[in-house]
Amino acid sequence: MRVSVVINPKAGSVNPGLIEEKIRSALFRCDLVFSKAKTLEEMDQFLCEELAHKTDFFLICGGDGTVNTCLQYLVRAEEDLTKIPPIAVVRSGTANDLAHEIGISRRIDQAVRNILEGSVRNIDIIQISSGDKKAFMLTNGGLGIPAMTADLANQVRFSLQKVANCPQTAGFFKSIAKNSYQLIKKIGPGVYSLMVAEALRTWDPNGWELEFELPGDKKFATNAPIVLVNNQPSIGNKFLPAPFTSNTDGTVNLLLAEGRRVREHLSSFLHLRNGTVSQSDRFTSYEITEFKVRSKNPSRPITFFGDGEILFKDVAELSVKCLHKGLPVVVGSPAWEK
Repeated sequence: MRVSVVINPKAGSVNPGLIEEKIRSALFRCDLVFSKAKTLEEMDQFLCEELAHKTDFFLICGGDGTVNTCLQYLVRAEEDLTKIPPIAVVRSGTANDLAHEIGISRRIDQAVRNILEGSVRNIDIIQISSGDKKAFMLTNGGLGIPAMTADLANQVRFSLQKVANCPQTAGFFKSIAKNSYQLIKKIGPGVYSLMVAEALRTWDPNGWELEFELPGDKKFATNAPIVLVNNQPSIGNKFLPAPFTSNTDGTVNLLLAEGRRVREHLSSFLHLRNGTVSQSDRFTSYEITEFKVRSKNPSRPITFFGDGEILFKDVAELSVKCLHKGLPVVVGSPAWEK
């Protein structure tokens, strides 16, 4: 059995060498092929070669962002989604929402052995498109303040990493940047909670107006600054925007939170954190197969994040569609704890 292993050496705080050692020990009877690609081009090349070799499984070691990066290539490479080999996950990234949702153990050896002892489930893929460009996600995404939060978190990580790796950076500042970057990696999804405060502080409601088009020719306009697109119940194990949403039901959850003042936005995020969205009349929720959203103000274009990554930036319109049970994933064995 051939297992193609993608290890993101920049993800999370787990040593890539330790991950490889655990994988070799757990899957010693398998034909293992490893990639520790440092560029998107290297990763795409590896995925292309392994698809050509008709690998039996992809084992992706990283967070939601690493899985998302692989997903973009695999869906574009295989028009027939049923031909994509099952994807197994080792949670070793900043955000590991998919791994949490499908019951993947935090222990590397147990997560790896799901290939032998777990089962395969087909989950929904959410397709987002603007013009000719398409992107895909598996967990949660959105626009407005949530997208701003994700963008800020990514900017902080990128800036610290850039300073830490720059030869011209003075030793003292390089050390601070490196230690700060490692701290953020250890904080994990908590970094998004930290960035929420900054997003709330700097959000400008002026000129923000969206128009949605839902199935059945239903259209409405809104100034909602919090727009979430959910394929599973929780985000970062801390926010519960869609407690009844499933990644196998063929629908996507669209959640809007109205409000113009900071205290209203803060109240909305507290409801999201506490899982009490249904108790607030500020929220509106839809379970639908697809929808469109456009900005009614050209000076306030849309930025969309999905799986923790910025998938579209400054576009006028987006179409969102659920591809029902489009991706085979290896889910955790009932014997393992999450």
